[in-house]
Amino acid sequence: MKNERLEQLRQMLEETPNDIFVRYAIGLELYKTEDFASAIQHMKMLASEHPSYCPVHFKLGQWYSENDNIEEAVNWLTKALRIAEKENDPKAINEIREALWLLED
Repeated sequence: MKNERLEQLRQMLEETPNDIFVRYAIGLELYKTEDFASAIQHMKMLASEHPSYCPVHFKLGQWYSENDNIEEAVNWLTKALRIAEKENDPKAINEIREALWLLED
């Protein structure tokens, strides 16, 4: 079965290839379709191209945590926390700290 949402997002990306939100949404959709390797590769590329975009780092941390790769999860969440602190985003800081705290258990 073809993922219509993913196809729509890819069409949108053709129209606006530099739209970070569309690119982020494609990564999320790939993960939803259980194409984990492609989703992670896509998000890592996005993180490399946009190193100050906190949501992509946070999402990678969550995904690695869900897949029991705690070391990578902590790595990505720590990057996200540094970005959120630099941007002075209290909501993001709290969410990321909570995610890191949950990994300590």
